[in-house]
Amino acid sequence: MLRLKISFVIVPILVGILISSAWGQSLNSVLSKLDQNYYYPQSQGLKSLSVRVQWEQLDIASGSGKFLRKPDFNFIWKLGSPSGLGRFELAEGQEHLSGDLVQALIQQISPFSEPIIPLTLQQKFSSFAGKVHKMERNKLVVELTQVSSDQDYKLLVDAKEWVVRKLRFKQSRSPQSVEGEFSYLRLEGKPAISETRTRFEVDEREYLEVTRYTYKKFKGIWWVHRIDQTLKQEGHILQTYVFKLSDFNPVLSSR
Repeated sequence: MLRLKISFVIVPILVGILISSAWGQSLNSVLSKLDQNYYYPQSQGLKSLSVRVQWEQLDIASGSGKFLRKPDFNFIWKLGSPSGLGRFELAEGQEHLSGDLVQALIQQISPFSEPIIPLTLQQKFSSFAGKVHKMERNKLVVELTQVSSDQDYKLLVDAKEWVVRKLRFKQSRSPQSVEGEFSYLRLEGKPAISETRTRFEVDEREYLEVTRYTYKKFKGIWWVHRIDQTLKQEGHILQTYVFKLSDFNPVLSSR
């Protein structure tokens, strides 16, 4: 259940790992074992999903501490979509908004598609080459590279709990290095991300982004029900977003 974005960086990381000798397991076998362990809503017989998303933004300019309501969106996901991800469309009753504004808002909210219905690790890294290395105390390092897009990942894997604890993402453009870590809760005995803490640097300024997820059970499946994200620069809040999900309408396959 990993995800990456740059404008709202939701990527956790791994700092300074000393890699030991290569381990015998293949990249595919490690990613497969992680995917089997994680809680994925789409693994519960989900064929499609529509859900309403309410979006609020902290009014930083006024200093009032109040949140400003942004337009509502519908999130749409279907099994077998080419990207594997869902999409956002403007909810009904807001047709008065200009097309340019709607497109700008969709671009802004789109990175939050993956937290709702996440890509599996095998989907996310299907076009990456990689290696697996073993460390002490049930820890593995997975190195992933995609030459065509100039992207490199390092994942620190807890091979006892079979979850990714930390990750480092590097690229040539800014931010060049993004680092963070994951916290988990358990849903039906399987881990799901409860918090990401992401650190990165832009123009020699350090930023910290914290994103928290809460879940709600409906029709036998646990869904992300709320996303709270705060971006800070050297301890000062730059922005806070709150996404509240409601009116879940899943279509499930017969089991």
